[in-house]
Amino acid sequence: MLLLQRANELLAENKLKEAEFMFKAVLKEVPDNGPALFGLGRIAMRLEQYDHAIYFLKRACNHLPKMLDPLFALGDAFLAVGSAVDAKTVLEYTLSIAKHNAHAHYYLGQFYLNHGFISEAKNTFTAGLKCPTGPVSAFMLFELSQLDEKQNLEGHIKSLSELLSQYDNKRLEVVIHYALANCYHRSEDFKSAFLHYKLANEAQYSQCHFQTEDMLPFFDSIKSVCDSEFFKQPLDKVKATFTPVFIVGLPRTGSTLLEQMLIQHENIDSLGENTAISDKVVSYLEKRVEAPYPECLQRLSTHVLDYGREIYTNEIRNARIEAPYVINKLPSNFQSIGVIRKLFPDARFIHVTREFKANAWSVYSNYFEHDEPYFCSAKEYELYAQAEEALMTHFKQCIGRHIHTVSYETLLAEPEKTIKSTLNFLDQYYDPECMNYYKGKRLVHTLSKSQVRKPLTKAPIEAWKKYQKDFESLLSQETISS
Repeated sequence: MLLLQRANELLAENKLKEAEFMFKAVLKEVPDNGPALFGLGRIAMRLEQYDHAIYFLKRACNHLPKMLDPLFALGDAFLAVGSAVDAKTVLEYTLSIAKHNAHAHYYLGQFYLNHGFISEAKNTFTAGLKCPTGPVSAFMLFELSQLDEKQNLEGHIKSLSELLSQYDNKRLEVVIHYALANCYHRSEDFKSAFLHYKLANEAQYSQCHFQTEDMLPFFDSIKSVCDSEFFKQPLDKVKATFTPVFIVGLPRTGSTLLEQMLIQHENIDSLGENTAISDKVVSYLEKRVEAPYPECLQRLSTHVLDYGREIYTNEIRNARIEAPYVINKLPSNFQSIGVIRKLFPDARFIHVTREFKANAWSVYSNYFEHDEPYFCSAKEYELYAQAEEALMTHFKQCIGRHIHTVSYETLLAEPEKTIKSTLNFLDQYYDPECMNYYKGKRLVHTLSKSQVRKPLTKAPIEAWKKYQKDFESLLSQETISS
């Protein structure tokens, strides 16, 4: 037991090798020790060794029949290898043995929602509210504030108000205010809705540990290092089995919609919002060259570039993607265009744009989990948007023919023409199936996961105008506190 306790402590400290050694030592003494098997499964998940994770987590579930966490982890492992059917089986089984557990409802509800089973998601969250109330109830109510019928919103407002008084937790406070705002918005009480959007943003902004202004020198350094001379340097001759496509720009500019339309094409697939470039490739380059990004880009050898390329290629392999064109739709990859161009000379960039005030309102009125200032302050977002625009203008001056711009407004107004133009940029023929994107059940993790399950509508363009006066006032008056 002491050995197992120490192994879990090491795992909590992210000392994976030491923890793995300890867990395996436990298994030598007791080969079917459930907690040790679960520990090894969690380590494999962190190392992204998903086949190993599935092996250990299956065994852990067999020997820990009353524990839900190994089942949740097994569901995540199946999703990581693209086996949605197996994940669904695991999560539905979990709920069948834990019908009174709100977390079991929430996990399954999220699975349904992310895969486009909207009705099933709504019913699962609704059933989950009958379980004993806890913090997870707020997250289910948050989803129902967007999914449920209007006649149920009054009851949700009451439940959310009660939760707000029960818990002294800043994260729950943020989620509850967003949920209340959604309920009031759909009830057409726009004054109350704006108040709660404002309270949600203020609560989350108080948790931020930096300001957007702190990032400006970083953006300037990217422009300085990745100048026109940088892009004129000879590029490695790369024989890749796929062409990387990066959809970049600001959040809430239609990147998920565009991605879902494009992947209906037989030659295009997607990694979703994959962070491998910034989290793995850039991290490797910084350590190998012993210089921070973007300065590290000035000292890259062919060997270092080859290994960085392999890191990203492994992401494609792990996702079991075989299409010749592979999308990565992480908007913030606009900061990495320089390194991406070095790694993959044939990479294509699609820059999505949107009218600023409508875009800013969409960010302000949506809950982003990360406590980053531009997600929860209109003024901070304005500064971030200006920095993004300046950087993208710089890149377009340097490598304009490799960047294709798509306006969100144009995508909604002329979808077929816009998709044809984008596919032409990717050297692909037009496929009418791209217009049937909303019928698909592909995994969508982003904030637009329920919106992209519906046919195109111009409602998103008009929605912010109900708050135009208050929001414009906020933009002009809001100050950024130090």
